[in-house]
Formats: sequence, C-alpha cells, structure tokens
Amino acid sequence: MKVEEIVSIDFLTKSRTTRRVLPLLSILGIFLSLYCIFTVVPNERVMGAAQRIFYFHVGSIMGAYLMIAVLFFSSLAYLGSRKDEWDALAAGAASIALLFCTVGLATGMIWGHSAWNVWWRWEPRLVSFFVLWLILFSYSMLRGFSSGNASQKNYAAVLGIISAVNVPIVIYSIKLLDHTQQLHPEVVEKQGLKDPSYWYTFALTNVSLLLFALWLLSLATTALLLSRQTEELAAGE
Repeated sequence: MKVEEIVSIDFLTKSRTTRRVLPLLSILGIFLSLYCIFTVVPNERVMGAAQRIFYFHVGSIMGAYLMIAVLFFSSLAYLGSRKDEWDALAAGAASIALLFCTVGLATGMIWGHSAWNVWWRWEPRLVSFFVLWLILFSYSMLRGFSSGNASQKNYAAVLGIISAVNVPIVIYSIKLLDHTQQLHPEVVEKQGLKDPSYWYTFALTNVSLLLFALWLLSLATTALLLSRQTEELAAGE
C-alpha cells in the first residue's frame, strides 16, 4: 500500500487500524501504565513518589519526537510533490507534536521543582527543548493566522524541517556541560533505574504514548482532510 493511500479520507475513516486497533491498544496501554506507575513501581530512593512523573515526562517527549519525524518526512514529501495529502499529514503531526512537547515541558518543570527546588534553569537541554517548542508554536500560528495558499504551505514545510533539525541538538545538548554544572539528569543512559519494574513500566508507558500519538495523528489528519474537502465543495457551489 502506498503512503498516499494511507493519507486519505477513505483509509483514515474506514480502516480497522485507525478506527479500532490504535484506540484500543493506546487506551489499554495507558491504563496498564497508570496501574504499574501508581501501584507496582516502588518509590525511588532519592526522589520518592515524585519520581513517578518521569514516565509521563519521557513518554511525552518520545511521542513528540515521533510526530516531529512524521512532520519532517511529510514536509519533505510535500515540497517534492506538492500534494495536499502530505501537507495535511504534516499539519496534523505538528499539532500533536506541540501538544506532547507542552506536556513534556510541564512535567519536566514539575519534576525539576520536586528534585532541585527550581522550576527552570537556563541550561542547554532545557533551552534547546524550549526552542523546539517555540518552533512548533510558530508553526501552529502560521497555520492558524494565514490563508492556506501555496506560500503558507511552503513556509510551514520549511518550519517543519527546521523543527526536526533541532531534535538532535536537544538530544546531545546535555553533553555541552559537565554534570556538575547542569541539573538535567541522564537517568536512562546512566541506568539510574535499578528495579526491574522501573524498566518494564518505562517501556510500557513509552509504547502506549507512542500509540496514543499515532491515534491522535490519524484523528487530526482526518479532521484536516474533511475540513479542506468541505471548503472545496463550498467554494464550488
């Protein structure tokens, strides 16, 4: 099946994958994740119960990165083909990426305040992630406050590509300062989670939120395609 066939109203509204499988798996996974986070995983030795927000924080950021990857490739595909289906997929992915980035920022601030008694610090990881959020917010503003002509779609595609270029900067920015000069931890890389329940809960939460992001993407893209189809029909009358 070609990608163009997937990014279509018929597939998104009639496919069993988007109508049943993704909603069922994501909702079931999220409820199982909540059960493990609040009843199975023990309190962390240093942070205590506040450590539980780690699962939502990392899972949300992983969901944002997945959506930014979709945004990147669909933006490139639109610039190469000028097909509206790719533009709709890019717009849908950007909206979900912004949502997950916002959740990642909010949970990160809550975690930081619980761990280090500060809501924010101007260190490379936090600043670069905030820049990523600003790019996605700018993308949303461009979509919301300009007409949907070819120029808007081109500018949006360029912003989508720029957002993806910023992701490696966010990931490796933590290497720019010595660990004594920054607050942001390297929990996964340093294997800071020792109990086995930490790891399977971490994996379950990440997979569940990735599936949830894909489900939201299908809903957002469907809404955009239907909206554009309605506008075209109205303009033709």
